[in-house]
Amino acid sequence: MQKSAALLLLLLSTSLSAVFSQSKSTIDIEQAAELTYEEAGGERVRRLVGNVILKQEDVRLYCDSAFLYGDSKLAKAYGNVRIVQEGKFNARSKYLEYNGATKDALLRREVFLTDGEMTLSTEELFYNTKTKISRYVVGAVITNQEATLKSLKGTYNNNSKQFYFRTRVSLKHPDFDLKADTLHYNNLTEQADFFGPTDIISKRTITYTEGGWYRSKSKESYLTKNGQVIIDQQQFIRADTIYFDEAKEVGYCRGGVQMIDSVERTEIRGGYSKFNRKAGWNWVYDYPILANFGDADTLYLTADTIYQYKVGDSVSVLRAWNHAVIDRAELLVSCDSLTYEEADSVFRMFTEPVIWSDEFQITAEYMELFTKGKEFDRLEMYRDGFLVKAEDSIHFSQIKGKDITAYFEGRQISRMDVKGNGESIYYVQREDSTFMGANKIESSDITILMEDSRPVEITFYVKPVAVLHPIDQVDPYAFRLKGFIWAIERKENAINQMAMAFECSPERGLYELIWPKPPTVLLQDPELPLPVLELRQE
Repeated sequence: MQKSAALLLLLLSTSLSAVFSQSKSTIDIEQAAELTYEEAGGERVRRLVGNVILKQEDVRLYCDSAFLYGDSKLAKAYGNVRIVQEGKFNARSKYLEYNGATKDALLRREVFLTDGEMTLSTEELFYNTKTKISRYVVGAVITNQEATLKSLKGTYNNNSKQFYFRTRVSLKHPDFDLKADTLHYNNLTEQADFFGPTDIISKRTITYTEGGWYRSKSKESYLTKNGQVIIDQQQFIRADTIYFDEAKEVGYCRGGVQMIDSVERTEIRGGYSKFNRKAGWNWVYDYPILANFGDADTLYLTADTIYQYKVGDSVSVLRAWNHAVIDRAELLVSCDSLTYEEADSVFRMFTEPVIWSDEFQITAEYMELFTKGKEFDRLEMYRDGFLVKAEDSIHFSQIKGKDITAYFEGRQISRMDVKGNGESIYYVQREDSTFMGANKIESSDITILMEDSRPVEITFYVKPVAVLHPIDQVDPYAFRLKGFIWAIERKENAINQMAMAFECSPERGLYELIWPKPPTVLLQDPELPLPVLELRQE
């Protein structure tokens, strides 16, 4: 008798469902082992028990038991709940509320969602069967074939396969770990878009940004706000915009570029840079400036373009052209272009090079500045070497020769060897620093020993001619050797050019963070587990 009554009620509910289904907002009963009617708050409620299946359009609800209220637009499901939207949505939970009018579903307790591409687990999930958008606010864990993502709040668009994550976002991938404040992630393209402070840690790189994207398939990153990258815990890159292809090891930086190499102890700044780490080259434009932190006296280099590249596997070469300027302590260099090769530690200067060292102005057709360690060793001046020292505004001591070698001791020139066609004019001073006369010397070769930028011993070779002219017989304008120039304006231009490079590419105060060790602020252990979210329990 009881079985007959249950069967009768089931048949009755099935026939009634045909009436209910006339409205798209109603929920149909497809199956239930038992169906009873109850009154709750003056409203008629149907209670369904045992293998319950409810349906609305392309949505089916499966559960152990359910309540269907009044006009059949609201259902509450209990037990082993499952909501399925064919090809769109498949979720399980212990409890569910579904509104047929608004198409809103609320799932609670042990919620598990999958779309075939990914799975999501949480304790509370909202889903709209019309928009195909789901969201959570109590924390969730999302996994696909490779990655695991966690966040406190999130939204998922099933149509576009797009996630929108907020608050305590972490993504763990075989190739990298990511932590962010806000993250958009496409499950199909595997592109992550960042908003707010974001850290990305891979085997070789540590990245920080507050805007941009990362493509895990191609290992490309594009940082658009306060981007910072550490490569192999040795190189640091910062710029307004950074693009880097980790697989190809190529990229570019734009705006406020700062590149630091803690091994070479160098820093490059500029407006734009492009680089190829695999090939070992780097171009910097737009008021570039290179700083070498070899010792207490930092060497600075600027030019229109600075180019670094490698010859073979390890030999580094530096080129700078169009108005190259070097500034280090009491030495200033200006030339059209220069090169520096790590193999022989030599700066080579081309096209009207000028060096101001201590109180000397040095010119030649071509120069080579040799370094030993981080110190200057000697300067070779080829073809028309010329040294000038201003004694005052009109009197100039001078040394000229076909080729000249100047040796450094500390920051000063300690000795000069003039080779071929040697000529010299230097002013002799009394103890009160007034001029006594001018010594004019001609000799094929001359060796001059210096102390405090003044000759203390002069040796002449091959038929020397030396004449000391009393000061009252010296016309300072006539006592100037052929080819004499005093390039004070050029010196001022070189100083201004270096100052302009500093102004356009200012120091960001980060060098001390990476030398002598990488910045611990950005470094995180890639093996640390991602934080476990405390999911709310009902």
